[in-house]
Amino acid sequence: MKQESISKAFSWESAWKTVSQGSFWQFSLIFVGYVSSLVYPHAPLVGFSAVAGNTLTRKKALTCVMAIWLANQLYGFIIRQYPQTWESFTWGIVMGLGTLFVTGLVTLRPTFCQRFWGHCLWLVISVIGGYLLYQGAIIVFAQLMGGHSLTLAILWRIFLKNCLWGIGLSLIHGCVVGAMMQFFPQYSSQSADKV
Repeated sequence: MKQESISKAFSWESAWKTVSQGSFWQFSLIFVGYVSSLVYPHAPLVGFSAVAGNTLTRKKALTCVMAIWLANQLYGFIIRQYPQTWESFTWGIVMGLGTLFVTGLVTLRPTFCQRFWGHCLWLVISVIGGYLLYQGAIIVFAQLMGGHSLTLAILWRIFLKNCLWGIGLSLIHGCVVGAMMQFFPQYSSQSADKV
């Protein structure tokens, strides 16, 4: 029984590493991030930061979220006609820096993340903690700029949106890792028994 759980943990970790180092998942996140800009005026950057930081290497995660942030900004200024003022540009930069900061912190994955349960726990911590850091920076900046008051109802909706995106993207990532374990023999539990 213990050998079986070790085998499953080994195969999860091996498949996760392969997905995190490849380009498929990174480009999938970027594509979904681009599409999210069509749906929302502000992409759920914390949700993407938590998932990218949890499922990609640091370099790939930072590249991924910056591509999503940039697409969201371009779409906002070109299509949605955001006002082209220093204040708007500064807001965009603050959002980008917050996204980078949260993603960078999430990529400091503790060692317990090498197991499936630890991965899930770190994802929850990442979304909640990332939201508090990101939105906290936005609130502080709003106070400094003298505008953009956010009500509790708005903050709650933003939090829920980021949680839902984090959960949805994580489920998709779990399916990708599960498919690796199912369809590629080198990641199955049986091949892990031989190690």
